Amino acid sequence: MSPRISAARRGLVAVGAAAALVSGGALAASSAPGEPDAPRPAAPELPDPETAHRIAGDDRYKTAAEIAREFPAGASDTVLIASGEVFPDALSAQMPSGTAATLGGESTEATPDVDGAGLSAPMLLTRQDGLPGATRMALGELAPGTIVIAGGTVAVSEDVEDELGEFGAEVIRIGGGNRYETSAQLASLFPSELPVLYVATGTDYPDALTGGARAGRDGAPVLLTDPESLRAVTATAISELAPQSVVVLGGSVAVSDEVVDSITEIVPETTRVFGKNRYETAVALASSYEYDSVAYLASGENYPDALTGGSLAAYHGSPLLLSRTGSLPGATVNALDTLSPQGTVLFGGDAALSEEGVEAPLNEWLPLWVDEMVLQLLSFNDFHGHLAVDEGATLSETQDPDQNAVGGAVNLATTLDVLRTRSFDEQSMTVSPGDIIGGSTFLSGLFQDEPTIEVMDEIGMDVASVGNHEFDEGVDELLRMQDGGCHPDKGCFGDEPYPGAGFPYLAANVVDRETGEPILPATEVRTVNGVEVGFIGMTLEGTPSLVSPGGISEVEFLDEVETADRYAAELTAQGVDTIVLLMHDGGEQTGTYQQCENLTGPIVDLAERIDPAVDAIYSGHTHQPYVCSIDDPNGDPRSVTGAAQYGHVVTDTRLAVSRTTGDVLRERVLSGNNLVLQSLPDNAAVADIVAEWEARAEVLAGEVVGTVAEDITGDAGGDRGVETPMANLIADSILFGTEGEDQGDAQISFMNVGGVRASLLVDQISNDEAPGEVTYEEAYNVAPFGNLLVSVDMTGAQVKAVLEQQFVPDRGRPYLALGVSEGFTYTWDDSQPEGSKVSGMELDGVPLEMDGTYRVSTLNFLAEGGDDFTAFTEGTNLVGGPEDLANLVSYLEANPDLQAPGDRVDGL
Repeated sequence: MSPRISAARRGLVAVGAAAALVSGGALAASSAPGEPDAPRPAAPELPDPETAHRIAGDDRYKTAAEIAREFPAGASDTVLIASGEVFPDALSAQMPSGTAATLGGESTEATPDVDGAGLSAPMLLTRQDGLPGATRMALGELAPGTIVIAGGTVAVSEDVEDELGEFGAEVIRIGGGNRYETSAQLASLFPSELPVLYVATGTDYPDALTGGARAGRDGAPVLLTDPESLRAVTATAISELAPQSVVVLGGSVAVSDEVVDSITEIVPETTRVFGKNRYETAVALASSYEYDSVAYLASGENYPDALTGGSLAAYHGSPLLLSRTGSLPGATVNALDTLSPQGTVLFGGDAALSEEGVEAPLNEWLPLWVDEMVLQLLSFNDFHGHLAVDEGATLSETQDPDQNAVGGAVNLATTLDVLRTRSFDEQSMTVSPGDIIGGSTFLSGLFQDEPTIEVMDEIGMDVASVGNHEFDEGVDELLRMQDGGCHPDKGCFGDEPYPGAGFPYLAANVVDRETGEPILPATEVRTVNGVEVGFIGMTLEGTPSLVSPGGISEVEFLDEVETADRYAAELTAQGVDTIVLLMHDGGEQTGTYQQCENLTGPIVDLAERIDPAVDAIYSGHTHQPYVCSIDDPNGDPRSVTGAAQYGHVVTDTRLAVSRTTGDVLRERVLSGNNLVLQSLPDNAAVADIVAEWEARAEVLAGEVVGTVAEDITGDAGGDRGVETPMANLIADSILFGTEGEDQGDAQISFMNVGGVRASLLVDQISNDEAPGEVTYEEAYNVAPFGNLLVSVDMTGAQVKAVLEQQFVPDRGRPYLALGVSEGFTYTWDDSQPEGSKVSGMELDGVPLEMDGTYRVSTLNFLAEGGDDFTAFTEGTNLVGGPEDLANLVSYLEANPDLQAPGDRVDGL
């Protein structure tokens, strides 16, 4: 497993998980204080995890005492005392660890050491006028060095304070004139500028109860507010604490929109976490906890048990859920089923949580949950080196009707961090089914995609399959990207040689023609919490038609189904029962990014045929988002997903595996696509990496190399099956670079629309240039592949054969158009049969002779048969030319104020 976020950061990022992923609001800030001095306490050891464990006494005071005894010896030298009759003061009765040592004398100000371990002090309850015997006995056993009373004398009398003095501990009272003042005083114990502050209503308690457990885990305060208006004391507390973000607990009935607006004026990063009722709000908070946690359960109708139990849940970093006395709410059941707890703890006796309605059904379900290991798999595909934030980038309106701005490596890293809070580090993996590099943006491609691999290592990529674009520059360059070393021609881009990828690329179906062995590992096996998980990685068999054949001449691309079945059988023979396929081939669907509507494309046939031993398929290549279930050959459902492109979407899969058998429990697998929102806080480490490479690229990026007088459009992002001005323009530039007698002597030039990766727009400003100016970066974005121009002899009949191959019915995209250079025209009649659609070919108005010879120039990619234009390979007398980007720059410099070329084809 790759290194992940620290324990401190994990807890605080999880706030954002709740806010962004559950309620759909803005993400809470995700930076965190320093590394913790010690790891978070382990989950409690339960007598029998398959049976619900109950902590209860005869009343609330005895239950609180029993809960306090569950804290390990030495867990805290402090005990909190709160009223068991009037609850508000106790709702916010929590302190950051280290506080007790700084309290004393007349001052209650503290500068605690927040170490990320959250609340660690047990809470006992008292009557207003006297200590209950159970509380007195528990204090004697706990022998605290400090006792902190939460609340004024109306809540806990001076007589009780005197009684507490008999235990030899320092007794400190923190209390104001009312619940809001007490809450503000307790919150003031925390350091300012924490990542998050929780706010809950002070008049209705359930939200604060479960929110207190969340806040306690995160080492954050809970501040109470009047539900209708933000009181001055509360506003002052928020201002002085100056948190990076605020999470309001509960909906507008609990805390009004007016209060939220007032808080937002103080802290702009304010959002809600809420459900339809107290039970669903607790569920919303629990959704940001790790799968396979121990879950705690308390009554949502009678509060004292949840009040004191929340401190124990916070100590262990576990979720606190609420239940009705006689039955488990459906939302709570669903939350538990998703969490798959490795044990449950009930607070209170049968009067709080009944044996028949609550404990019995839990005992029925617990054996399944305890046997289930939940592996989180995060995936994204077709990243193509999109490191920088592309301002305003969105999915299609169909895929995302809200048109959220998405993408950017800094946001991708944050999204992964947020999603990982749902899983323990050792049970989360990040994978990709290919095209991480190749066809990349200027920033990555300028440096041979080394910046992208560095970012992938930083964000924790575990395993990836190769895609077709990993072969853009041939096998040797792919192997260098895996193994490291400086580029053979461009050398080293930094002070040290490129170290290679820290994750394995898998290429099961890409084999050496001589040996028959894969050029990279076919599979990867990882042991996850005692369960072996196998990965098979491969690209589509049709890769040779998508990349320059010259760089892959020594390898062969095998059938996907046969290869997947072969390695699934090998893994099964090794005793690996959980098998995941990373497959760089995909499909298309008509629904939103979270749906699977009318899925079509190669992935459907593949999924229906691949061996049932494969438990889940992650796909790519088509740049489409979908979350599907397709029956395998045995008729059993199997998860099949895609995550769009460019780091715009991350798929989060909850892969449920039986610890006993190692088999995936297909019916319990859950997948969902998540947008990578540009509104997220930047990941600082990734931002530094991107900034470093941007600084290196800046010298070249902003150089003006040409001008356009009008928009010239029609790139690979649109319809690749029609003639476009941009494709014709690039064909003109190819002719410009190859028509000289000593440059190739070309007469006709061709360019595939799919190879034109950007348009040239007047108002496109990339480096503060004037409108209409074209920068080097913009030119690179048009031609990022590093192809070479070549010229060959072709007969008129061979030229016609090339043009006819614009339609190949069994190709992934049946229609792929070619841009043509100025002076060449022809007619396309799509009503004619395959092979007879082209007629009327003319060069400078003179018809081409079928047996005549012409000099034709194009990219080496096409000349070698790329995109299934195999007729190009019949050309002879090949003469090489300049690199395509260098040639385009020269063309732009020589032809200022370019206008969009007109149509040169009639009918296409």
